[in-house]
Amino acid sequence: MISKPLRILHLNASSSGGAFVAAQRLNEALNGLEGVDSEHWVFDGGEGEYYLWANTWLKKKLAFGLHALEKLDFLRFEANKIIRFAFSHGKTGINISNWQAVHDADVIHLHWINKGFVSLNGLGDLMGLGKKIVWTCHDMWPFTGGCYHPRGCDHFMRNCGDCQYLKSPKSNDLSSRVFEAKRIAFSAAGNQLQFVTPSEWLKNQADKSGIVRDYIEQRGQIQANGRHTLKSESGLAMPEIKVIPNPIDTNYFKPLDIVAEYPPIEFDISSQTKPFVLMFAAANLGNPAKGFAEFRLVCNGLVDRGFTNIYALVVGDNRLPQRDLGLKCAVKELGFISDAKQMRDAYWQSDIYVTTSHEENLPTTIMESLSCGKPVAAFAVGGIPEMIVVSGEHQTGWLADKLDVESLIKGIAKYIEMNAAKRLKMQMASRKAAVLNYSSVTIAQRYLTVYRGLIIC
Repeated sequence: MISKPLRILHLNASSSGGAFVAAQRLNEALNGLEGVDSEHWVFDGGEGEYYLWANTWLKKKLAFGLHALEKLDFLRFEANKIIRFAFSHGKTGINISNWQAVHDADVIHLHWINKGFVSLNGLGDLMGLGKKIVWTCHDMWPFTGGCYHPRGCDHFMRNCGDCQYLKSPKSNDLSSRVFEAKRIAFSAAGNQLQFVTPSEWLKNQADKSGIVRDYIEQRGQIQANGRHTLKSESGLAMPEIKVIPNPIDTNYFKPLDIVAEYPPIEFDISSQTKPFVLMFAAANLGNPAKGFAEFRLVCNGLVDRGFTNIYALVVGDNRLPQRDLGLKCAVKELGFISDAKQMRDAYWQSDIYVTTSHEENLPTTIMESLSCGKPVAAFAVGGIPEMIVVSGEHQTGWLADKLDVESLIKGIAKYIEMNAAKRLKMQMASRKAAVLNYSSVTIAQRYLTVYRGLIIC
């Protein structure tokens, strides 16, 4: 008798962004495993190798309208327009609880569900279906009162309220009500919800959340009553929150074979020798939290120290006020990139990847850079310290405290001055670390263990 495959349904709001990329790669890798039937459903975006809900003119208008309606409603609450897209109150969404795909799935895997996709009421309805649910937290929204990153605030550890994102913060403000709505939604899940975070750092944040603690306590009470204990394949009780990195295709993001292929990016400078190339990437260069201002200081600081043969390769939508990058070195702007081949070409052309972001979880760009054999220099924020080895035989880059530009400059300068043999050693260590920790097959197998643990409980 042939056993039926384990049916997994991934849900995402958009066909762009890190959460989508991670979910799509996981979906593809899971379908390469025996006994798994995985589908990826996306609310809105472009066509691709996934099911797109907004696949008609009317549905696209509805998807746009739901997101617009949420943001219009938030206008009366927001502290200022700068934070408009840094907070979601989750009031709008479609009803996914009646989808046949939801009822057919053995496990519902939530990824990023904002942007008018799943409302808080809809989340409660989904949790109440009795389905096995895995939720990968790609940011902190699943366990805060509406913000994606609290930026130093610790109110999510209790009940939220007095929110810095709101124009009239008080104990029972919008963030407090969103927080309570999530608490109610999670309670409807019984013992069927498993949180996953891509990094230990984000797990530590989730562990502190008042609503996560309440849900874990509820689950503990169910286990104490001898019902529905979550177990791993070994038969041991599963951890409350699992840590599983996002996957990348390490067979695609690989070191450049100079003989076979070469990326079509030309250096528009007159230097007789190949410059040392620093790569920076952000969706929006004008977002202060992404740290382009600090990257500018890094590049200009290197030039001031006599490293004149450097070149900046900048990926991202230039929404800077003056549009002038203000770099003393030569620069190539590649604009916003969503194509994997273009990103791989950029990594191949670079010597080091630099991220000066002020807040991060587990950046996909760092994984991809390492997988292409390119070391990384970064601020030690979020989950980034888990990704980079800063000393010893397996060094893959440099870390500096947040906003410590000087330390980052010193680290990059050391790499520039290294001989070819030492650079090659770091490049090989970078590649090895990526394959060991982030390959799609490895991550898919780890998630499969989580799914099976839920199924047998």
